[in-house]
Amino acid sequence: MQKIWLFVLFGVFVGAFLHGYIPKEFFITYMGDNNIFAVPMAVIVGIPLYADATTIIPIAEVLIQKGAATGTVLVFMMAVVCLSLPEMIILSRVMKKELIIRYVIFMFITFTLVGYFYNFILQFFK
Repeated sequence: MQKIWLFVLFGVFVGAFLHGYIPKEFFITYMGDNNIFAVPMAVIVGIPLYADATTIIPIAEVLIQKGAATGTVLVFMMAVVCLSLPEMIILSRVMKKELIIRYVIFMFITFTLVGYFYNFILQFFK
């Protein structure tokens, strides 16, 4: 139980930092609906980060409140959890390098398509 609280507190700290110190215009410009590169960049930015699913939720909440597109935030969350460097290190112990490369490429393409699709669908409900 204490292990989960550390992750949650870290996520709340990062979310509070983003909320308090990064202007809303930054998120609208770089992670908003109008930026075609926002979705693939969210996947790429998520790869070097490592977070638990409980840690990423407060961060995602702030990103959405600040104007980031929901599909972009969803993709960022998936990339942080599934494609992080610690995950790749763990996978390298049981998989060959070629298979890991294929996995990363497949997940990058899949996440990117899901993000674009999700943002496209949400355009109709605004």
